[in-house]
Amino acid sequence: MRNKIFLSALLATMAMMSTVSACFAYPERPEDWRVQYEIYYFPVRLISMATAVIWDVPTATFQDAIKGAIGGTKMVARNLGNEDGPYEVVAGALTGGPVGLVSGAAYGVLHGFGYGAWHGFMGYPSPHNGSHVSLFQGRQYVVPYDDNY
Repeated sequence: MRNKIFLSALLATMAMMSTVSACFAYPERPEDWRVQYEIYYFPVRLISMATAVIWDVPTATFQDAIKGAIGGTKMVARNLGNEDGPYEVVAGALTGGPVGLVSGAAYGVLHGFGYGAWHGFMGYPSPHNGSHVSLFQGRQYVVPYDDNY
């Protein structure tokens, strides 16, 4: 009889604590906690920035090189008179395409480095605001300090 009472009291306590335990998941942070948070989180920001740069530089270089080649081809073809003409497109692909490819790749290196360094270090808003958080979109590990968690 004593074991049954003890077991039922234990189960009741566990049921009550399971509903209350969510309140203890995020305890109140004091006002000065932001400084410690930023100090402790700094290595994560550096790792996030490095991985974002490693990912974003090649992807932005490739993407901007393709855009530059297409843009250079179309610009030369348009300046020759017909953007959709077959001879103009071939001439644009032979002259404007490589120039656009190289200049787009150069821009992509700078664009990817700046994008990866900034967003890798600063992070993005909370993943619950509708953004699609993914490593493959440059959104690494950093979520900015949010008082309203």
